[in-house]
Amino acid sequence: MVGADNEQVLLRQRKVMAEFGELALRSQDLDEILTEACRLVSGALGTHLAKFLEFSEDRKAVLLRNGVGWKPGLVGHLSLSVDEGTPEWYSLLKNASVVSPDISTEDRFCYRRFLIDHGGKAFINVLVKSRDEAMPYGIFEVDSTEPRDFSDSDVDFLRSYANLLAGAISRCRATDALEESERQLRESERHLRRSVELNPQLPWTADPEGRVISVDARWLAIAGANRDKCTGHEWKNLVHPDDIVQMMAVWERSVATLEPYDFQARFLNAAGEYIWFRTRAFSSLNEHGLCEQWYGTLEDISDRIQLEDALREWNGELEARIQDRTRQFEKSQGEHAAAEERLRQSQKMEAVGQLTGGIAHDFNNMLASVATSLELMQRRIDAGKFEKLSHYVTLAMTSVKRAAALTHRLLAFSRQQTLDPKPVQASQIIAGMEDLIRRTVGPSTIVETKLRANDTILCDPNQFENALLNLAINARDAMPAGGSLNIETRRHSIQGDVATERDLPPGEYIGVSVTDTGIGMTPEVLARAFDPFFTTKKSGEGTGLGLSMIYGFTQQSGGQARIHSQPGMGTTVTLYFRWHEQEALQSEIQATGTVRLPGAANNETILFVDDEVTVRQVACEVLRELGYRVVEAVDSKSALSQSQKLENVDLLIADIGLPGHINGIGLAEMVQKSHPKLKVLFITGFASSPILEQANQRPDAELLAKPFTLEELTIEIRNLLDRQND
Repeated sequence: MVGADNEQVLLRQRKVMAEFGELALRSQDLDEILTEACRLVSGALGTHLAKFLEFSEDRKAVLLRNGVGWKPGLVGHLSLSVDEGTPEWYSLLKNASVVSPDISTEDRFCYRRFLIDHGGKAFINVLVKSRDEAMPYGIFEVDSTEPRDFSDSDVDFLRSYANLLAGAISRCRATDALEESERQLRESERHLRRSVELNPQLPWTADPEGRVISVDARWLAIAGANRDKCTGHEWKNLVHPDDIVQMMAVWERSVATLEPYDFQARFLNAAGEYIWFRTRAFSSLNEHGLCEQWYGTLEDISDRIQLEDALREWNGELEARIQDRTRQFEKSQGEHAAAEERLRQSQKMEAVGQLTGGIAHDFNNMLASVATSLELMQRRIDAGKFEKLSHYVTLAMTSVKRAAALTHRLLAFSRQQTLDPKPVQASQIIAGMEDLIRRTVGPSTIVETKLRANDTILCDPNQFENALLNLAINARDAMPAGGSLNIETRRHSIQGDVATERDLPPGEYIGVSVTDTGIGMTPEVLARAFDPFFTTKKSGEGTGLGLSMIYGFTQQSGGQARIHSQPGMGTTVTLYFRWHEQEALQSEIQATGTVRLPGAANNETILFVDDEVTVRQVACEVLRELGYRVVEAVDSKSALSQSQKLENVDLLIADIGLPGHINGIGLAEMVQKSHPKLKVLFITGFASSPILEQANQRPDAELLAKPFTLEELTIEIRNLLDRQND
């Protein structure tokens, strides 16, 4: 009975082989052949899973191209990497048939996950190779859902099947390549025909002796003559009598020397008119260097000749006109330059005039406050009365800070100030300033706040406070008889046309609106509200920099400023800031009263260089009191001399704008050569310049802007020195 069963299996396999062989010879559809191969072999070996895995060109991946028994969506789509430890890798490694009778005992490789998901427990596969065996086409595999010992006859059957499959693949690919070649040839011929038809150059040929033997049909239509009239030497009858002698001389010289031929002449057309053509030709040589044939072209250049004639005529007229205009220009150039200089000077003087009034007024008030506070302090000291000294110190420091704020306001207008953006809550800052705003606008103005957005924005908090205070002062001035001032925060989702209208990228924004019930603005004033130096206030009452500073600040912070106003209806200024995901930094609450300044930790040595005597002497005196060893210098030259005498310098404090040829940055580099562990603190009264950017990029240095307090200076010094000791 076993022998009979084996005989039945062999008969079934031979029948399948014959059936597939007929299909492989008959069909031109490779996918039909591969799919039918999987179906037939699955039936022959008694398993419902079979597949053909096609290798990529580099054999680093296989595609489940065809198969039977697999879930939808896998065949034709599933791509697998041929990595070490995969069945396909092992098949390539062995370059032979692979039989895996039981997944539970397999240790040569790991089964694929998709095969396990289909219940695969055993398989047999063979490489489908090309005739030269240089590159396998793929792997033909039969999978079993039960452990199975595939017989030698099964392996032989599958190998024979794979040989038929390889032949079919080779035939189909060869057929496809031939069809593709034929398609490309047809396309090339079609393209060539189109190119010839569209080419404005008309081809012609001549024999080695110079007799024309063929011309393009389009030339016959242009000349209105038959082929006999345009070949041989008959074509010369179509050339203008004034051109034929020279043309023949050039042509005969090219025929004799085999040099390229190029000539322009007039030819008679069908309408009896002479038209300019450019005729060119090149000789084709054989292996002995002898001419086999001339290949030439004719190109209609009548339009170009007409254009050249017109250009020559126009050129003569243009030269005359240029000479005339040059004389006029030279005459007016001096007048224009003088007028331009007068305009620049006028604009400069107007700007300076608008600046000086308000700024001089503000600075004089601040200086007066400082001067009177110092004078009262001296009187109190002389009289032995010390109880109110701190009050006068506070008054003087307030004026100093106001002066610094005015300087930053000017820099904000010019968009040159260095901002220090931080994540902050606009509503928190406004709430902290509410009392200050009320005192600033006075009792006749009712201040209300609606802080509806507790979101975070990214901006310089100091500049935000300055902007808010400026808007409050503007609102107060717009309500001389008093009124209401409303400050509101709200979150806005600005998209689409609204974003375009407000000149903002689409996104989430926090709007800070300041609304007054004042006199409002006319359309003319509203159009210029953000212009620098523009103000409706009387001379000396304002510089016109407030709104322009706010505009520059919001744009530098990635936002935008907008004004809505009508005469008699009040004004609303809204500042839009991008919503920031990071949580706001906690506000630093400065304690009132005497501040304890951080002192020296290890008797550190500080080299302090500043040409401003007062700043240097006061700072150095305080630093010595705090326990630092301080060496003073007025410029880079004396500082270098001092540093060479010192065994160790822990910190260099240098003004960037030192007198002489070496500024503070150059001094730091020179001192660090002899003191490599040196830390640097730059101090400066400038707010922005390329030199400041250079200083900010140094990892071993910090920058402190004037005016600064002694507290700020000593904290910065301590932080730098502690960083050095880390």
